[in-house]
Amino acid sequence: MEKHTKLINFIKGLVIVAIAAVILIGLSKILLLKSEDGINQMQAFYKQPENSIDVIFLGSSRIYCDIATGVLWDNYGIAAYDLGGAEAPSWVSYYQLKEALRTQRPKVICYEISSVTRVEMLTQANNWASDNNYGMKWGSNRIDQLKVNSTEEEFYQRLNPFNIMHGRYKDLTENDFRNARDTVNYKGFDPRDRIWEMETPDIDSYTDIEPCSEKEEEYITKLIELARSEDIPIILFASPFDTNESEQAIHNYVWTIAEKEGAEYIDFNTRYDEIGMDYSCDMADTGHLNYSGNYKFTNYFGGLLKSEFDLPDRREDPRYDSWNWDSSIQKYERIDSRIISSEDAVEVLTLAQKGYIVFGISNGNAVVIDDGVSVAEGSGEFRIPYESGEDTFLFVDENEAEFDHYCSLFINDKRYRENYGNILFIYDKVRHEYVRSMEF
Repeated sequence: MEKHTKLINFIKGLVIVAIAAVILIGLSKILLLKSEDGINQMQAFYKQPENSIDVIFLGSSRIYCDIATGVLWDNYGIAAYDLGGAEAPSWVSYYQLKEALRTQRPKVICYEISSVTRVEMLTQANNWASDNNYGMKWGSNRIDQLKVNSTEEEFYQRLNPFNIMHGRYKDLTENDFRNARDTVNYKGFDPRDRIWEMETPDIDSYTDIEPCSEKEEEYITKLIELARSEDIPIILFASPFDTNESEQAIHNYVWTIAEKEGAEYIDFNTRYDEIGMDYSCDMADTGHLNYSGNYKFTNYFGGLLKSEFDLPDRREDPRYDSWNWDSSIQKYERIDSRIISSEDAVEVLTLAQKGYIVFGISNGNAVVIDDGVSVAEGSGEFRIPYESGEDTFLFVDENEAEFDHYCSLFINDKRYRENYGNILFIYDKVRHEYVRSMEF
């Protein structure tokens, strides 16, 4: 009887532990930062079909801000992935590559080197270290990367993500439960949408050399050796940014490492004219390209890759449908950006010809335009319901009182309201997002 009781208690204990583990795993997924500074990039990477990625881009945020995977796909049929991380030093990229090579066999690896200019950085702060680590699956690469990116005390604290994320309960949003970027369609691109005017750097003839940190040199060498051991070509490159002479001297030192190891390198800060770079309109800030800049840079880089390597055009391959989707999302993000910034109603309507629903009212007459075609009309105290796929809309005149006259658009029960007048409401059908309203 006593043995039977002990067995029952043991089983109960196992059940409690199992339930606790399930709860802990569920909570960790919810509490984990849904960050596009490395976490989402790594999580979505695991969802890519095995051996489907032909070009892997590694490095800091300049990877996912500057390399538009949709442009590579549209213009060249290149299946690429941005596996960047926030201010990621070379040791972070090294372990990301080790992890990536467990499921992918790229035809070329491209490593952006500009993080080396932070010569004083030997480990990362909690926010960047967690962004660059917690998206990775548990295993030796995750543990080793965290160890080399932390002091001994930080390592044991960071090893349990709850120590870093336990205070997020009050900050949770809807996206923490669904994480829209945790999908096979996401290829890591996370652009910056603004314009930062600056003078064009002039470092073409600057040849001075200053060493990077010994730790950076060690892991840059390891990256090259890892690629070589897998018989995969690797390109070291510097993305266009507001570089200066001290930073360029360190870049020049990295090029000597590449030469010594027999790796190809490209300094795009010496190719502004070829790229078509315009620093008065192509930068989002001093370190990252905006939509205009990343299109020019990616298109130029893609041409080089296509001419030098045997990269297949995957656009007709049904296995690569997710790259089509990624490309579509990026195209509409670009168009949305132009619609948001425009104050010209004619330009907005022209941009919104395909893939958009426009709800407009002019001189008391209301109209719904879907893909450039008028599909519903109304006047006076109008009330126009409309459906598109799984989205439901209600465009309505709300004359509440003499001085309280509005027109409202309800999208899936969420309300957008403007004072009554000549108004346009713009909805992006591809991204399933409300873009803006404007008075004209």
